[in-house]
Amino acid sequence: MFVRKLVLNHFRSYSHLDVDFPEKDIYITGNNGQGKTNILEALHYLTLGRSFRKAEDKELIQGEEKEASIYIDYHDESDGLDHSLSCIIRRGYKIFSYDGEKAKTLSGMLGKLLAVCYDPGQVFFFKDDPSERRKLLDETLSQLDSKYLYAIGRYKKLLKERNTGLAQNYDIDVLDVLRDQLINLSYRIVLERKRLVALLSKKMDRIYRELFGKERELFLLYKTNCPLDDDQESFVSNAKESYRSNQSIENLRKMTLIGPHRDNLIALLDEKDVSRYGSQGENRLSSLSLRLAIRELFKEKTGKEPLLLLDDVASDLDEIRCRNLLGSIKGQGQAFVTGTQIRDGFDDYQIYVAMEHSLRRKQND
Repeated sequence: MFVRKLVLNHFRSYSHLDVDFPEKDIYITGNNGQGKTNILEALHYLTLGRSFRKAEDKELIQGEEKEASIYIDYHDESDGLDHSLSCIIRRGYKIFSYDGEKAKTLSGMLGKLLAVCYDPGQVFFFKDDPSERRKLLDETLSQLDSKYLYAIGRYKKLLKERNTGLAQNYDIDVLDVLRDQLINLSYRIVLERKRLVALLSKKMDRIYRELFGKERELFLLYKTNCPLDDDQESFVSNAKESYRSNQSIENLRKMTLIGPHRDNLIALLDEKDVSRYGSQGENRLSSLSLRLAIRELFKEKTGKEPLLLLDDVASDLDEIRCRNLLGSIKGQGQAFVTGTQIRDGFDDYQIYVAMEHSLRRKQND
């Protein structure tokens, strides 16, 4: 995928921005606070309908303005066509459009534009709350399969209803019906997560070794209190038994204790938990390797080359690792990289300078 044009109105620090990009990798440089990350945030927003910086939509609207908007023209190599994608963000709701047609739901936009993002805040991804890792699995699977998106959405609604039932002492028959519905949805979710983690683990290990010169084994471990049976009948039977075993604790704590909402994802480096025993550098490289593995998987499954959005990544890597990274992503689809300085390795990038909340194309030497 190649973004050819980006237009922003009242988005973050940009009152108005209209910039054209060539079909090549982009490096955005400038001092801190000049809006470099805002460009990546705008592009990523069009993939999932939310900020990778965990900001609320109202925070994306400049000052007292009523709305912000994002518009891009991009080329999709999977169908060989040019497309447009846009979003109007208002306080309380948002409107997406694809090729000029308003989307009925946000789910209808998933998979149109694919992007993988890494920013310095993800250094301790494997130390963050497990909900962040579950979210990454769900976002990845939802962009690959709309049926998964429906399943996880339905699961969350039923989970909330059952927890309410436990808190308000619903009739046991009602709670059992909700339990059975949760178990059937759990089978689909756990099976897909398990398969995804297995695929990503192999890719992540290879990428870690190739990029960072480490003769060490990096492995992803999927942890769940659900059964791991591939057969649905066995899964359901074993899940019901787990619910029965935990019934008294659930009644005491007034919450559902079994299910994929309690899953976790652990990175093991030479069989040691990265979150507990890994250095800051090892945590950083593990998190970055995972993002690159997801990008590779997207390409294999969809035929699209996702955008790669790297915020200030060069400052976190030494010269050798930075050069390895830039070499590995070359020719793999468009990359947008930001940084305060232009380091070696960006000769083939088109340079843009962010200054006073505008973006100026720099003439390469």
